[in-house]
Amino acid sequence: MLFGASYYHEYMPYERLGADIELMKRANFSVVRVGESTWASYEPRPGEISFAALRRVVDAMAEAGIKVIVGTPTYAIPAWMSRLHPEVMAVSRQGTPVAYGARQNVDFTAPAYLFYAGRLLRAMAAEFGHREGVIAFQVDNEIGATEIVNPHVLARFRAEVMERVGGVEGVNERWGLTYWSHRLSSPEDLWGPGGNTNPGYALEWERFQARLATEFLAWQRDLMRPLVGADKEILHCTVSGWGSRWSDPHDIAEVLDRAATNIYVAMQDALGFPVAGQGVRDLVPPTHPGPFGAWQALWRADAGYAARGQKGSRFYVTEAQAGSIGPSSCNVPPYPGQLRTMAHIFASRGAGLLAYWHWHSLHYGAETYYGGVLGHDLEPGRVFAEVAGLGAELRRLGPDLEGMEPHADIAVLCSRDSLVALRATPPFPEPGTAKPDPSAYHRIFARLYVGALQAGLQARIAFEDSDWDGAAVLVVPALYIASDLLLERLVAHAEAGHHLVMTFRTGYADEWARVRTSRAPGPLRGPAGISYQEYTTLASAVALRPAVLDAASAGASGAGASGTGAASPTLPPGAHAESWADCLLFEGATPLWYYEHPFLGSFPALVTKPVGAGRISWLGTLPDAASCASLLSWALAERGRSPLSAPWSPLPPGIRVTGATHAGGGTLWFVGNHGFTSAEARVPGAMWDLTRQADVGPTLGLGAWESRVLLEAVRS
Repeated sequence: MLFGASYYHEYMPYERLGADIELMKRANFSVVRVGESTWASYEPRPGEISFAALRRVVDAMAEAGIKVIVGTPTYAIPAWMSRLHPEVMAVSRQGTPVAYGARQNVDFTAPAYLFYAGRLLRAMAAEFGHREGVIAFQVDNEIGATEIVNPHVLARFRAEVMERVGGVEGVNERWGLTYWSHRLSSPEDLWGPGGNTNPGYALEWERFQARLATEFLAWQRDLMRPLVGADKEILHCTVSGWGSRWSDPHDIAEVLDRAATNIYVAMQDALGFPVAGQGVRDLVPPTHPGPFGAWQALWRADAGYAARGQKGSRFYVTEAQAGSIGPSSCNVPPYPGQLRTMAHIFASRGAGLLAYWHWHSLHYGAETYYGGVLGHDLEPGRVFAEVAGLGAELRRLGPDLEGMEPHADIAVLCSRDSLVALRATPPFPEPGTAKPDPSAYHRIFARLYVGALQAGLQARIAFEDSDWDGAAVLVVPALYIASDLLLERLVAHAEAGHHLVMTFRTGYADEWARVRTSRAPGPLRGPAGISYQEYTTLASAVALRPAVLDAASAGASGAGASGTGAASPTLPPGAHAESWADCLLFEGATPLWYYEHPFLGSFPALVTKPVGAGRISWLGTLPDAASCASLLSWALAERGRSPLSAPWSPLPPGIRVTGATHAGGGTLWFVGNHGFTSAEARVPGAMWDLTRQADVGPTLGLGAWESRVLLEAVRS
């Protein structure tokens, strides 16, 4: 596993390249990222391009045996370009140019910008494309932070919409533009996004913006590929999870050589497993959407692993925090042991590189208080010592991590289109307010993902174009945007012998964000055995109760083709529904849970129905995490399977066990304690502690925030 940090010698207050390299060797670094932030240093005036300073760094790293990822500095332009070519600045949806002074503030489709960027890229490729020590080029950085509404971009959007949707009449019909007199008579009538209120437009606009970002990265790839060695990978670092607003990490990974992502999560008490108390909310940046907890690191890593598509390569964590990440008012360095915990999480989910952002804390600029491996005094301290110890450990673990395959009990389908659509038309408000919740899709997804972890299950992120064949249980949260073809594929997956767990809002709108005219849930009505005409937002939590099943119903609900499993998922104490309720009507399904409510009590909250060799279960509300855990455990048991981590059960509170198949056979177990209270877990068999190079058992003691990696050999 490659290990290192971003290194910007240009930012150092004084010359110390040799000293930094010696410290990096002490920290067992094997890689650094360089170059992506300093275009003005390489080209201080138009056409005066020199990489002499960067070449010195790259060569010194190569001599020290440290590999280099060279970043193209296209996301932060020099001031002279903005002055000479103001047309390269992005225009906002209000029609005003974005002011110079930040980053990611350009229209990267502008001809002048592409001229300068192309010239610089060719020079950079010529300089480093065959240079010793360089293993990859990172094109741009965290693309998609800025919406681009420049006039020529809007004109292109109009043209592409007309071609994709079917001309003026196609747009009128698919977006329902009769409403509010929005019907178009000419392509030029299509308005800009600033005043838009139409859901179909909003969805297509975000698809278009994401496509621009992917195309720009592919343009850099195509420009550089003939000029660099075949052994040099080309990648891009996306924002982890859902990505930046105006880009799609899955599509980006598809056009490049390797998936790479930047994973920042709330630390200190916010790293509890699977979630942490809400009291940490005031101590972490608002960029970390709740709930807080180790689940954020796990799902972001799972998303990185999934984005690699069919390439089969391990994904890269190109940025993670070594110190506090946030503004000057938010100082939350990791507790002792948490850097190791995070590294083990990334490794367990298939990461092939961990690089910190960044080597040293900056002495100036917008990110002055984003902590590095070294602090502002540039002297080794506690964080450096932990990083150095971790680097030595990862070097030892390297052979055992190669070729491993992360465990997955279930798959969870992610839909960027549904994320976008439910941002525009949220199904419920933010908790405790009347304000529509733009993160509604995230809340639904998070609740189910956290429930899976709480049940001891490991998840694999799936996409609409993924291969689902290995998913005995496929969870489909709020798939609001779905074509008939996609819904048919989901049903076919269930019929083939799998368990499909779907939630409210699934299938409600088609691929154009039009609500279906057939009774909900549209094409899923027959296979799921339910329909509904009404639904309600829940102003407060509503208790859930189990259905009373007779013998026939119990048999229909519990044992599918597998012939095993409990008749119904058990409801834990305090089980309740939040935010939403479908008023489900029976059309062949069996009820499993009901609401305790004078009106809703006649409607089921959870139903199930055999279909083909498999089963479809429909969740009409957002239950608490413990109830979600029970549902997913039951769904897996109903298929005759146990969690892959079941041998470790029961576990003390706060203990995480994540597994992976070792390339040489056997199982790797990553076991972590997410708290200050020491804990002891029973070890299910003979194991070797790779972190301590010692036998383990019959129990494993874990101190505060301690994480270990164990190897269980193949049993004869």
